[in-house]
Amino acid sequence: MTDDLKQRTEDLIGHLRDQGHTEEAKHLADRLGAHAIERGLLYVLREACETVLTAIESIDPVSQMMIETLRLDVEKRLIPAEDQTHHTGPLPT
Repeated sequence: MTDDLKQRTEDLIGHLRDQGHTEEAKHLADRLGAHAIERGLLYVLREACETVLTAIESIDPVSQMMIETLRLDVEKRLIPAEDQTHHTGPLPT
């Protein structure tokens, strides 16, 4: 996120709070945090892995395994820790 976009978002959050829209301000502030940005990037990375995996799975088994391993590692980071301990079926794709 660019500094300008971040600053404009922070300004909007402050404005919303000043106007009494605390829930909406909190919603934006939560999305602005580093954890939310990291999580968004993980979703993008997971989708990219799935796209590449679909394109090469039948022609390059070695790369297929590497991509699938990365995708699963990303998936583990996207599932909250408490869900990982109770998850019994295949990971969602």
